[in-house]
Amino acid sequence: MKAIAIARAAACGPILLSALAWPAAHSPAALASSTPVSIDGTFELTERVMSNGTVLRPPSIVALYTLAGGRFNLNIFVAKDDGSIASESTVGRYSFTADKYCEWITYTIRKDLDKPGVTNEAPPVTDHCTPVRSKNGRLEFSPPGEGVDVSYGRGGFTAKVGNEFVDHWRKIR
Repeated sequence: MKAIAIARAAACGPILLSALAWPAAHSPAALASSTPVSIDGTFELTERVMSNGTVLRPPSIVALYTLAGGRFNLNIFVAKDDGSIASESTVGRYSFTADKYCEWITYTIRKDLDKPGVTNEAPPVTDHCTPVRSKNGRLEFSPPGEGVDVSYGRGGFTAKVGNEFVDHWRKIR
Protein backbone atom coordinates (compact mmCIF):
# COMPACT_ATOMS: atom_id res chain seq x y z
CA MET A 1 0.00 0.00 0.00
CA LYS A 2 2.85 2.33 0.90
CA ALA A 3 4.50 1.58 -2.49
CA ILE A 4 1.27 2.51 -4.32
CA ALA A 5 1.04 5.83 -2.44
CA ILE A 6 4.66 6.67 -3.31
CA ALA A 7 4.09 5.74 -6.97
CA ARG A 8 0.91 7.85 -7.08
CA ALA A 9 2.76 10.83 -5.56
CA ALA A 10 5.62 10.38 -8.02
CA ALA A 11 3.18 10.33 -10.94
CA CYS A 12 1.17 13.30 -9.69
CA GLY A 13 4.23 15.47 -9.00
CA PRO A 14 5.06 16.21 -12.67
CA ILE A 15 1.39 16.76 -13.47
CA LEU A 16 1.06 19.24 -10.61
CA LEU A 17 4.27 21.04 -11.62
CA SER A 18 3.04 21.22 -15.23
CA ALA A 19 -0.29 22.64 -14.09
CA LEU A 20 1.47 25.26 -11.98
CA ALA A 21 3.97 26.18 -14.71
CA TRP A 22 1.47 26.38 -17.60
CA PRO A 23 0.04 29.83 -16.75
CA ALA A 24 3.54 31.34 -16.47
CA ALA A 25 4.69 29.80 -19.75
CA HIS A 26 1.55 30.97 -21.55
CA SER A 27 1.23 34.41 -19.99
CA PRO A 28 0.96 37.44 -22.31
CA ALA A 29 4.55 38.41 -21.45
CA ALA A 30 5.90 34.97 -22.33
CA LEU A 31 3.86 34.79 -25.52
CA ALA A 32 4.90 38.31 -26.53
CA SER A 33 8.55 37.44 -26.26
CA SER A 34 8.06 34.51 -28.64
CA THR A 35 6.04 36.58 -31.13
CA PRO A 36 8.18 37.85 -34.01
CA VAL A 37 8.62 41.62 -34.18
CA SER A 38 6.57 43.13 -37.01
CA ILE A 39 5.91 46.50 -38.58
CA ASP A 40 3.23 45.10 -40.89
CA GLY A 41 0.06 47.12 -41.21
CA THR A 42 -1.69 49.92 -43.06
CA PHE A 43 -0.90 53.41 -41.85
CA GLU A 44 -2.59 56.74 -42.57
CA LEU A 45 -0.73 60.04 -42.38
CA THR A 46 -2.63 62.15 -39.85
CA GLU A 47 -0.44 65.26 -39.80
CA ARG A 48 2.87 66.79 -40.81
CA VAL A 49 4.44 69.18 -38.30
CA MET A 50 6.79 71.59 -40.07
CA SER A 51 9.91 72.92 -38.33
CA ASN A 52 8.29 76.37 -38.02
CA GLY A 53 5.33 74.85 -36.12
CA THR A 54 2.87 74.81 -39.02
CA VAL A 55 0.71 71.67 -38.98
CA LEU A 56 -0.55 70.21 -42.26
CA ARG A 57 -3.52 67.83 -42.19
CA PRO A 58 -5.79 66.35 -44.86
CA PRO A 59 -6.70 67.56 -47.41
CA SER A 60 -3.41 69.53 -47.57
CA ILE A 61 -1.48 66.28 -47.21
CA VAL A 62 -2.86 62.77 -47.72
CA ALA A 63 -0.99 59.47 -47.57
CA LEU A 64 -1.36 55.74 -47.03
CA TYR A 65 1.48 53.29 -46.38
CA THR A 66 1.01 49.52 -46.33
CA LEU A 67 3.59 46.94 -45.27
CA ALA A 68 2.53 43.30 -45.47
CA GLY A 69 4.43 40.05 -45.83
CA GLY A 70 7.62 41.58 -47.18
CA ARG A 71 5.93 43.98 -49.65
CA PHE A 72 5.18 47.69 -49.25
CA ASN A 73 3.26 50.42 -51.04
CA LEU A 74 3.43 54.17 -50.29
CA ASN A 75 1.18 56.84 -51.80
CA ILE A 76 1.51 60.46 -50.70
CA PHE A 77 0.03 63.70 -52.04
CA VAL A 78 1.02 67.16 -50.77
CA ALA A 79 -0.69 70.42 -51.77
CA LYS A 80 1.97 73.05 -52.42
CA ASP A 81 1.61 76.78 -51.75
CA ASP A 82 1.04 77.48 -55.47
CA GLY A 83 -1.88 75.01 -55.57
CA SER A 84 0.00 72.28 -57.42
CA ILE A 85 0.37 68.76 -56.03
CA ALA A 86 3.65 67.05 -55.16
CA SER A 87 3.32 63.28 -55.00
CA GLU A 88 4.99 59.91 -54.69
CA SER A 89 3.87 56.38 -55.37
CA THR A 90 6.35 53.63 -54.52
CA VAL A 91 6.14 49.83 -54.39
CA GLY A 92 8.84 47.52 -53.15
CA ARG A 93 10.02 44.69 -50.97
CA TYR A 94 11.34 44.73 -47.42
CA SER A 95 12.51 42.46 -44.64
CA PHE A 96 12.34 43.29 -40.96
CA THR A 97 13.76 41.73 -37.81
CA ALA A 98 14.30 43.09 -34.32
CA ASP A 99 17.78 44.23 -35.35
CA LYS A 100 17.67 44.90 -39.12
CA TYR A 101 15.44 46.54 -41.76
CA CYS A 102 16.16 46.01 -45.48
CA GLU A 103 14.37 47.66 -48.41
CA TRP A 104 14.40 47.31 -52.20
CA ILE A 105 12.32 49.71 -54.30
CA THR A 106 10.73 47.93 -57.26
CA TYR A 107 9.16 51.02 -58.83
CA THR A 108 8.66 54.64 -57.86
CA ILE A 109 7.29 57.76 -59.44
CA ARG A 110 7.86 61.09 -57.72
CA LYS A 111 6.61 64.49 -58.76
CA ASP A 112 8.09 67.71 -57.37
CA LEU A 113 9.29 66.12 -54.12
CA ASP A 114 13.08 65.76 -54.10
CA LYS A 115 13.50 68.01 -57.13
CA PRO A 116 11.26 69.74 -59.70
CA GLY A 117 9.60 67.53 -62.27
CA VAL A 118 8.72 63.88 -62.52
CA THR A 119 11.18 61.04 -61.96
CA ASN A 120 11.02 57.31 -61.56
CA GLU A 121 14.55 57.10 -60.17
CA ALA A 122 14.75 55.55 -56.72
CA PRO A 123 17.10 57.22 -54.24
CA PRO A 124 20.62 55.80 -54.58
CA VAL A 125 21.67 53.37 -51.84
CA THR A 126 24.99 51.73 -51.03
CA ASP A 127 23.47 49.23 -48.61
CA HIS A 128 19.85 48.08 -48.68
CA CYS A 129 19.89 47.26 -44.95
CA THR A 130 20.06 49.37 -41.81
CA PRO A 131 20.19 48.58 -38.08
CA VAL A 132 17.02 48.66 -35.95
CA ARG A 133 17.21 50.03 -32.41
CA SER A 134 14.72 49.41 -29.63
CA LYS A 135 14.25 52.48 -27.45
CA ASN A 136 11.51 53.18 -24.88
CA GLY A 137 9.26 50.48 -26.35
CA ARG A 138 9.66 51.80 -29.89
CA LEU A 139 11.54 50.44 -32.91
CA GLU A 140 13.75 53.03 -34.61
CA PHE A 141 15.63 52.93 -37.92
CA SER A 142 16.44 54.97 -41.02
CA PRO A 143 15.27 53.35 -44.29
CA PRO A 144 18.18 53.24 -46.77
CA GLY A 145 18.48 56.21 -49.12
CA GLU A 146 15.42 58.06 -47.82
CA GLY A 147 16.94 60.59 -45.38
CA VAL A 148 14.21 59.85 -42.84
CA ASP A 149 14.30 58.55 -39.27
CA VAL A 150 11.29 56.42 -38.32
CA SER A 151 10.08 55.38 -34.88
CA TYR A 152 7.41 52.64 -34.70
CA GLY A 153 5.17 52.21 -31.67
CA ARG A 154 2.02 50.25 -30.95
CA GLY A 155 -0.44 52.66 -32.63
CA GLY A 156 1.66 53.91 -35.53
CA PHE A 157 4.92 55.64 -36.27
CA THR A 158 6.62 58.98 -36.79
CA ALA A 159 8.91 59.86 -39.66
CA LYS A 160 11.34 62.75 -39.21
CA VAL A 161 13.04 64.31 -42.22
CA GLY A 162 16.05 66.26 -40.97
CA ASN A 163 15.03 69.59 -39.50
CA GLU A 164 12.24 70.01 -42.07
CA PHE A 165 9.23 68.15 -40.62
CA VAL A 166 7.85 65.21 -38.65
CA ASP A 167 5.06 63.07 -40.11
CA HIS A 168 2.66 61.30 -37.75
CA TRP A 169 1.20 58.03 -39.03
CA ARG A 170 -1.68 56.15 -37.37
CA LYS A 171 -2.11 52.40 -37.79
CA ILE A 172 -5.56 51.77 -39.29
CA ARG A 173 -5.22 48.04 -39.98
